Amino acid sequence: MSSKKKSETPIEIQLELFRSTKRLNLSETYEAIPKEVSHNDQLVKWVSDHLAKPVEKKFFINEKSYISEISPANFKNRKTKQFQSHFPNFREARIEYAIISFATKQLIDISIDSENKKKFLLRTTYYQIQKEIVEAINKRKVIKLKPNNCPYNTTSIREALEILKRTNIRVKNYIGNREYIFNRIKDIYMDDNKIVIELGNMITNYISSGDWRATDSYSILASRGKYELKLRVILNMRFKYASENGKPYSPSLNKIIQEIDFVENTQKRITLQKIVGILKKMHEVEKVIIDKKFDGKKIIDAILYIYPTSEFIKIIIENNKATKRTKSPSLDKNGKPIIEPMRSDFETNFRYNNAKHEYNIKLVKSSFNRK
Repeated sequence: MSSKKKSETPIEIQLELFRSTKRLNLSETYEAIPKEVSHNDQLVKWVSDHLAKPVEKKFFINEKSYISEISPANFKNRKTKQFQSHFPNFREARIEYAIISFATKQLIDISIDSENKKKFLLRTTYYQIQKEIVEAINKRKVIKLKPNNCPYNTTSIREALEILKRTNIRVKNYIGNREYIFNRIKDIYMDDNKIVIELGNMITNYISSGDWRATDSYSILASRGKYELKLRVILNMRFKYASENGKPYSPSLNKIIQEIDFVENTQKRITLQKIVGILKKMHEVEKVIIDKKFDGKKIIDAILYIYPTSEFIKIIIENNKATKRTKSPSLDKNGKPIIEPMRSDFETNFRYNNAKHEYNIKLVKSSFNRK
């Protein structure tokens, strides 16, 4: 689909395409922007015992250099009653993914604000956010946890949402003459026992433009730590051309360090051991072959040849199908996309066959209307 055609596509159609799969739909551009700061990150500078300065992190998109300036959320600690800086970390990333995953399955309200700009509103509950995460854990680990077994209770989720809303992220190019400021959640409030979340501009922009691809929501939401989650997102985004021959993804160690924002150790030898250790425990990875780069006896970099498992190859192939079918769909007489159903999105053959039958009827009618 050409860029001109995309710009003329109604937002409602893009939303319907976004919701066309139960997978997690993510943007490669959005994922490239550093948005989290680890508690032990040496870049964090405290101006007092409780308040911190913004943190700047360098990143690349299409080999062009940018800076992400992450200004912490400052609000009163409920116990100490003092203002305290909070940087988004693993919990906030996981809950944001849960919100995006939930958005693919629910209706998103589109309204107009006072400046005549469109707002994307998602109505949910703390329970539904917990359920989204727990269902992913159950699916991945084949267990039967209840939503109240979620790693995050209501208070923790409420705090995470507040941090997502209050944290400002300023993206600028390396020389600083162009910048874009956004919040991951633009607004949040309660309405009839529902949490109303206004999605941030960056999320709504990539939904509207179609700049997203289907990924494996269960594994990403079930991740047990920040680095595992980030590595999983990278593998889901980078293995676009997976096939049964299982070709590897081969990034450099330095590239992985930058992309997952690894801050645990500055020694490349120890860092390499830790990252490879995480990769080898992931169900997506069959094996990792390491080609170390030395300066004398010191490791300065390495190429990691990451081979996918057969299970992951099948997941990626399905994800590719889900992404591909949203790029140039047929439209019915009302201008709504006619999206081919996928067997993997249905629990039974009966439901899939019914959906396939309805799809074929709509496709015939669409073809007839064009004549």
